[in-house]
Amino acid sequence: MRRFVVDDIPPSAHRVFIKGPTAKHIAKVLRMEPGDELAVLDQKGSRYRGRIASVNPSTVEVDLLDPLPSPQESPLQLILCQAILKAKNMDLVIQKTTELGVSSIVPFYSQRTVARLDPKRAENKLRHWNEVARNATEQSDRARPPQIQPVTDLAHVLAMGSDPKSLKIILWEQEWARDLRRILRDEPPTNRVVAVVGPEGGFSRGELTQAMEAGFTPVSLGARILRAETAAIVLVALCQYQWGDLGLLPTW
Repeated sequence: MRRFVVDDIPPSAHRVFIKGPTAKHIAKVLRMEPGDELAVLDQKGSRYRGRIASVNPSTVEVDLLDPLPSPQESPLQLILCQAILKAKNMDLVIQKTTELGVSSIVPFYSQRTVARLDPKRAENKLRHWNEVARNATEQSDRARPPQIQPVTDLAHVLAMGSDPKSLKIILWEQEWARDLRRILRDEPPTNRVVAVVGPEGGFSRGELTQAMEAGFTPVSLGARILRAETAAIVLVALCQYQWGDLGLLPTW
């Protein structure tokens, strides 16, 4: 059964409306028709079996039939703070880390960030990134999309690590003493990680000092220098493998 995310499913609702690009996709690409069944889910994890009542490229009306069990989210609250990358690379990070179960994505400016957005473009980008996350949520059958926060700066990102129970890491390609494998092996199990990944040009030495003063541990991903988007995806996958749900659920 195909899955689609809507903004909200009120508890008393009997019908919901799918609009925008998703409606167009249903009508023009999938060519779904009245009577076809689908699953609809919202940002809070509500999920229903539905039947299409009417369909056109601007709006799809769906009658709600009965609630569906919601997939379990990862036990790991993984907050990915990603310095803004060039358009396609940022989309890739959001898409793939959503599939991998990241809880929240915080886009931010750093000293070497190439892409700079005026307020209007930042608002449009946030809307676009949420659409990317919604599509990845539908594809990967997650309970809800990750929260994508408005664009901020590094100082705000570092302040997010104030919870003493969080594991706080920042990727640094010139770190030779600690790699992520050692951190995953030696750190006690945790249910909250705040991970900071830099832009295409990496972090400056001054930014790294700021992060360390805020309690972040610099870690390496090994001898090879990975592209920023690759590094973010690898980091999320390894954390989910160690403390999250990247694996089969127990059958006993």
